Amino acid sequence: MASYKNITIIILYLILVALHLTASWHQTAAHIIPDEVSYLAQAKYFSGKETHPDTSEFLKQESSFSDSDILPDTKNWHYYHFGYPLLVSPIYWLTDSPSTAYKGIMVFNSFLLSSLFLIIFAWIKKIKELDFYTNISISFIVSIYPAYIIQSHIGWAENALIPGFALCCLQLTHHLKTHSIKSILLFAFTAGLQYTIHPRGLASALAAMLFLIGLMLVDKDRWRHSILGLCIISGVVISTKLIADEMASLMNTHTQNNTVITNLFSILEFEFFTAIIGNLLYLTLSTLGLFLFGLPEALKQVASQARTSIKNLLTNEYAGSLVYVLIASSFTFGLSIIFLGRNETWHETSKSLDFFLYGRYNETFLSIFITLGLLWLCDPQQPIRKHSKIFKAAFWLLSTVCLVYFLYLLDYQYLRSIHSPGLFPWYFLSTILESRYSNAIIFFAPLLWTWLTLQLFIENTRKGLFTAAAYFLFIDISLIIYITPELQIITG
Repeated sequence: MASYKNITIIILYLILVALHLTASWHQTAAHIIPDEVSYLAQAKYFSGKETHPDTSEFLKQESSFSDSDILPDTKNWHYYHFGYPLLVSPIYWLTDSPSTAYKGIMVFNSFLLSSLFLIIFAWIKKIKELDFYTNISISFIVSIYPAYIIQSHIGWAENALIPGFALCCLQLTHHLKTHSIKSILLFAFTAGLQYTIHPRGLASALAAMLFLIGLMLVDKDRWRHSILGLCIISGVVISTKLIADEMASLMNTHTQNNTVITNLFSILEFEFFTAIIGNLLYLTLSTLGLFLFGLPEALKQVASQARTSIKNLLTNEYAGSLVYVLIASSFTFGLSIIFLGRNETWHETSKSLDFFLYGRYNETFLSIFITLGLLWLCDPQQPIRKHSKIFKAAFWLLSTVCLVYFLYLLDYQYLRSIHSPGLFPWYFLSTILESRYSNAIIFFAPLLWTWLTLQLFIENTRKGLFTAAAYFLFIDISLIIYITPELQIITG
């Protein structure tokens, strides 16, 4: 029986890899400027194939940018952290062909991002006593969330950040359960490396430090492990900052370290609050409402343990890991909006919806909330049918918010799928219909699917899971069909 289950896991993992590969197999060159080029130029430099991480020189070697007349101006490009380039740099050892190397990176991304399935499956096993098929179904549905499928065909940090955050949650759960030195070492390194992969990973590192400080204060038996973890995270963050500054200097680029501080006063502007609503709407619509179920589930687990004592809360493997998730996701959510707070190009000049519906930064932590939402809906102890009226009321409230928000954003026309891919292909359909109200599809089409899925969950859990999986696969297939490097208005 165990071998049969293992074979099932392997088959589903390979199906996920194939899904990612299908979405990216036609690509042979970078197409997201400047993000990909910055990462890949560093990767080639780390492989030893280049003596300098010069982005302009890297572009000259790429087939799609070989014509100097169309070479973009790389002066003052932003610098992106070196964690992901280090991971993919060995691929450049295998070939001197830029197109072959890029395709190799797409293959690597497919395996890396598909590992989210294995991580979520292992985490559920540690926190819930579920039957194998429910566990594996939830893990698979989380992994085919459309916004994750699109990331693997881009050579950037999301491919490591998304499974990396889930891995932090799994390793913290394991540490709280085992109290071992090995587990605290793994958790601390993984949390610190989130910052090495991307600057916004600092939110995960800070959340881990705050959690370990709290754990040390409430449980004196944990102070040695907590201090060790704090030292490791601090060391990784400081080392990353020093190396990143040096790499930025070598590449003649500038870091984004002060952007949040510069934009801090944007929290006093009206657009900051509309961006909060927009980001929450995106997280809700793109996940069929699962985010809205996952968030209360996390808060409920935390509150139930906090009623007894803070020590019980922080030492409980399930509730404690959710405390970390809530802190890290809150930091990421808030800092992301502040970071984009005064981007005049997006929300004034180009009339872009990206500023108000910028989901990509928050999708780092979203896998945990989708998991929690599905766990809540599949819980046989949950009196879901008794509360069906509450679900209906919440649905119509969400519909009203969508309507008001849509009317407010009526003149904002552009939305790129890499920034809010969970709403594709609804955005694509809205671009086909030449109407002032075509963007209404972006808000209301996902709502209809949400309503259908919730009704089926109320009627039958298996039907609900099937419908959620079918919806995600529908969007995944749409992405595979329509997303190409040539669709620049959509992809970059």
